[in-house]
Amino acid sequence: MAIINKLVEQYSTLKYFDSLIINSYRSGSLIVNYTVQLMSSVTLDELENVTKQLHDSVLVTTGLVSINGPQKAIDIGSSTFVNCTPPEKLGVVKWFLTDGQNKTTEITSGKEAILKNVNLMDTVELNGISGSWKGTLKCVYTRRSINHIASTELDIALLPEIQAMSKPQFPDCRDPNAKWVVEIECKILDDKENYNVTWNTALAYTNRGSGKHISFTIFADIFCGVKAETENVTCIFTNGRAEKNTNRSQNVQIPIINSHSKFCKEEGDWPITKSNYMAQMPCKGTAVGLTSRNCSNESWEKEIPSCVDAALHDVQQAVEMLNKGIGFIKNNADILFRQIQHSTTVETFNSFANINTAIVIFQAMNDVSKQQSNQWDDTIMPDFVSSISNALNDTKAWKDPKTENTNLSITYLQTIEEMISNSNLTSNDRHNSNNVKLALCSKTKGEHCGAFNSSVIADNSVVVVGFRNLHEILPQYDKISLETTILSVTTANNISKNNSISVKLAFDYAEKRLRNHEMYCVFWDVNQNAWSSQGCKWGGAQQQTLCTCEHNSAFTILMSKNAETLLYMEELTYVGLGISIVSLVLCLIIEFLVWDAVVKSDITNFRHTALVNISLCMLFAHCGFLASADPKAITPNWCSILTVTNHFFFLAVFFWMLCLSFVLLHQLIFVFDQLRKIVFLVLSITVGYVCPLICVATTYISFENGKDNVYYSTETCWLLYRGMLKGSIFSFVIPALTIVIVNLFTLVVVIMKIVNPTVSESKARDQKDVAKSMIKTIVFLSPVLGITWFLGIFVLYLDLTEKPFAQIVSYAFTLFNSLQGFLILLTNCLGEKKVRDALLKRFKSKQSVQSKTERSTKATSSVMTK
Repeated sequence: MAIINKLVEQYSTLKYFDSLIINSYRSGSLIVNYTVQLMSSVTLDELENVTKQLHDSVLVTTGLVSINGPQKAIDIGSSTFVNCTPPEKLGVVKWFLTDGQNKTTEITSGKEAILKNVNLMDTVELNGISGSWKGTLKCVYTRRSINHIASTELDIALLPEIQAMSKPQFPDCRDPNAKWVVEIECKILDDKENYNVTWNTALAYTNRGSGKHISFTIFADIFCGVKAETENVTCIFTNGRAEKNTNRSQNVQIPIINSHSKFCKEEGDWPITKSNYMAQMPCKGTAVGLTSRNCSNESWEKEIPSCVDAALHDVQQAVEMLNKGIGFIKNNADILFRQIQHSTTVETFNSFANINTAIVIFQAMNDVSKQQSNQWDDTIMPDFVSSISNALNDTKAWKDPKTENTNLSITYLQTIEEMISNSNLTSNDRHNSNNVKLALCSKTKGEHCGAFNSSVIADNSVVVVGFRNLHEILPQYDKISLETTILSVTTANNISKNNSISVKLAFDYAEKRLRNHEMYCVFWDVNQNAWSSQGCKWGGAQQQTLCTCEHNSAFTILMSKNAETLLYMEELTYVGLGISIVSLVLCLIIEFLVWDAVVKSDITNFRHTALVNISLCMLFAHCGFLASADPKAITPNWCSILTVTNHFFFLAVFFWMLCLSFVLLHQLIFVFDQLRKIVFLVLSITVGYVCPLICVATTYISFENGKDNVYYSTETCWLLYRGMLKGSIFSFVIPALTIVIVNLFTLVVVIMKIVNPTVSESKARDQKDVAKSMIKTIVFLSPVLGITWFLGIFVLYLDLTEKPFAQIVSYAFTLFNSLQGFLILLTNCLGEKKVRDALLKRFKSKQSVQSKTERSTKATSSVMTK
């Protein structure tokens, strides 16, 4: 009574107070619901003065705010509006819709609703209205502790979504005397609307309820003797309360299999089906949708299921309501994400239809969130990450049954990036699932975010999402399949994606890179809808795991299918070898012609003997190399023989170069102790031919007696490289480079001798002469000592991806060594004055003998004539 007396005392101060009625008590009579009746209008100030005295009292008024809305049923798809006008400015209005299940939801602008305000009048404009708006619409103004309410009924003349099927779908009329009774069913949701159902046939129908649905069924007789190809039955649902959009119909086509018809035989649950038609079956269990299968030219095609998990379908319906403007995403996000996570966890989730529906839901939720100026926060991230991870459990499920492609993965990636861009994350907690990892990387803390053997360093705070097996279903890059983690990097806290940032990414996969294979750092270009490398740079062979990019996106790294090649390298090699072979033949001929004239001492004998053997071995080696130029045209036996031959003769070239180097050193160091000819011949033949033979024989036996792809490659007919100091190639490389280093030492000794001559040699020599002598020595000795092969160390070590240095060295190595025979001809044959003089003298003597013979012949002829 104390509460009632207090209420009466305060409200009786109003001029037109009539009575106070207690409606109910709640919570132990501590809360009272009451109604105050007034005989005439009062001002808002007077009401507010009363409520000031009644602490913890909330006053609701009706009648002060006028509402104007439709007074009759509204057609589906039409437009209407509802206006609320308060007596004076009461602040911001809130709109609420109470549906048939007595659920009240706040509404806002959306796909079907637009909220407007003009002066004192607030309006909800509804366009393309759907049945979701059926219920009580009310506007609520709140000022101080008083709520001013006005409401109106929205009566929507509903039209149903119709599912129609026939049973059997394809009556078998191959027997002209047969008769079929076909059941045609039209099923709708029970929306409590009183529809008038008609058919395009005079047959009677029955209806029966089944849970949330009502089925309308008729039975049609198919007489096979008529030979019709198809029969059509249409169910029509008419709503008499509608003004224009009064009905909705669904046609059921019944293809008839006649004696001349092509068809697919029954297979499992699939019935006999007429060719070039599609059979359909309801989804099993509680799943929503149909499973279809096409019969094409008497052959069954693959099943095309469009079955969506019922719980996931319910989430989609709820998000569609939000998209229309019924409800706020921020009030429903936690529940919706939890429901999606639960739906994606079930075993039956991994199907194309379910994954597609989940992505559609995420897209719609993000669109609604942007429309309502809402940002995703940390609370939804655990369920969000778990859901998108579950979608990647079975990548085979991503293949579209109609098109056989996996382009849905593009939509998936873009949707996730858009949702992250629309997020405001503050927690540094990592969210880890089987296939997806998400983390906020703070610039200030210098964090390195890692996910699935990859990591990110950015010059700004970023959100990093790593995908474990998304690469299996994303499109290829330039016909190269993706093989490792996809990392999505998005600037944190809703900073524009267009802001320039530098991102460094490390992918452990790059450690598997094959030598000379380029790595591509690529990102998903939304504008081009394809992978692109623009703005991304690979760290090169020295930092092969590193990618540096200047923007946000989804990144990955991949390896070229083919090793880097140099343009015209083969052509340059073969042309050079051809020139060298001709040059070496000429060199041997010249040596034969001038031998007696040039070889006058033991020293010259030693040098020219070495030169002839170098030329001879190099000639055989080059010929063998050209013979194995096309391994595909060579039998395995010949490939093995050519490998052994080339191995031997190339080594022999280097060992004979070593012999020549020893001769030069001996001549410089032991000036007065000359080497005997017999000793030189025995040592040089041993070093020049026996040592290479031992090396080749040992290598051949060590590598499983010359087994293919162990000792030699059938693709190149040459020794194998298996990595640093691995493979038979090093049985050639190590001796060759060792000899080159020794020969380089010899060349240095010779140059030192030129730079620091003896007292007798140093007279009348200036620096210019010394320089000329040094250059001449280098030019003349480099070819026969194999100094240019020293570049092989760099070629062996350098990776062709290290541009342009590796290319320059490789071209130089190939050019100098393929033309080595030509250089030997120029420098050590034609370049030696004694050889040139002897060659000229020999030609002159031949010419003089020929001229004497001609004069003698002419004289004899003259005498005979006389």
